[in-house]
Amino acid sequence: MGALALCSSALASVGVLGPGDEVLASGEYFDRIIFTGTAGSQVTVDLSSTEFDPYLLLIDANESVIAQEDDSPGAGLNVRLTVTLPRSGQFTAIVTSAQPGETGGYSLSLSAPGQVSADAPIGKQVPPAGESAQTQPPAAPQPPTAPGQPTQPPAPTQPLSPTRPRTVTGTVVDTQGRPIVGARVLIVPALTTGSVEVRSDANGVYVAEGLLDIPYRARAWTFVDHGGQRVCLRLGMESPVDFDTFVPTQGAVRNFRMQLSGPIEDLRDTPEQFGAVLSVYQAWPYEDAGNRIEFTFTPTGPLIDGTWSEPFTRVIDPDGATEMRGIPIGPYRVGATLVASDGTRTPLGVAVDSLAAPSATIDVDWTGDGSCSLGSGVEWENIYLAMPE
Repeated sequence: MGALALCSSALASVGVLGPGDEVLASGEYFDRIIFTGTAGSQVTVDLSSTEFDPYLLLIDANESVIAQEDDSPGAGLNVRLTVTLPRSGQFTAIVTSAQPGETGGYSLSLSAPGQVSADAPIGKQVPPAGESAQTQPPAAPQPPTAPGQPTQPPAPTQPLSPTRPRTVTGTVVDTQGRPIVGARVLIVPALTTGSVEVRSDANGVYVAEGLLDIPYRARAWTFVDHGGQRVCLRLGMESPVDFDTFVPTQGAVRNFRMQLSGPIEDLRDTPEQFGAVLSVYQAWPYEDAGNRIEFTFTPTGPLIDGTWSEPFTRVIDPDGATEMRGIPIGPYRVGATLVASDGTRTPLGVAVDSLAAPSATIDVDWTGDGSCSLGSGVEWENIYLAMPE
């Protein structure tokens, strides 16, 4: 990430793309340069490198792309981009490469009347005018780790007003609305490094202060002892839009709640869900048209949140997807029934693996290795159907 130096109406930056930088989904490293501008101002950005083919994007505070450029005419592989700012506010120049994995040093200059630099990027210092800019690698964000339990409850903390600038606050509760103590809340920049990690207090309240005017995501986890192991559960939020990125210029509230099933909204392009997955094997012999396989789940103990579930059923098409997702985590006794197109029902034997003898039911529960992820937090479990005689 390049540091900025202010020189009359111009900003100058030098930096290096390479390992330690953020990576685009398509595999290119990228840095960001933040600046402010006024509506109607004409901004010229020059980006050059002798070590890689530079690519430049200019985005606004809502992450909308205003302009982008690969190679400018007459500039070889370098880039010159001139754009009239459509509005006043904060903008970001994204420095990246034309091809994935390219690395090397670069220089960038930005000129516009009345231009001023925004807050220094995380992990960088903005030197006074006339001094050279130094490039240092940003601190890597730390994943959530197991919290220790406080020996004494901390003094209750009231959530800050959502209008407090550059602050995110909220509550963390379980499925019954009870505060979760020690939940790990991560406020993650959407375009760069520099995560902010805080914990919820005895009232389930957290506060993250001193944020930058850049897009963030809010995520949270809690640790639960289940099945003799410590499981790190991803927590849900009050509304699907709360999973989206936001800029905390005027402050923001993001509340979290333990969720036992349903979609994980920031993974909506994947089949991931809150809760557990039970994968069905050896379903292919039952793929005749119209067949369905019905699974009955009878709880044998409390769910991971301490509550009890009523028995329920799930149905799969053996000719389609054979994973049952979003199952509330807990111990169950599971049986299977083949339901033909004419409604005929035939019990099927089930087993825990392909070598075990099938029985009418098997006991199933889920565990995790204690690591925190963007998914539900527990390992998949399998159920094998008996082969037809």
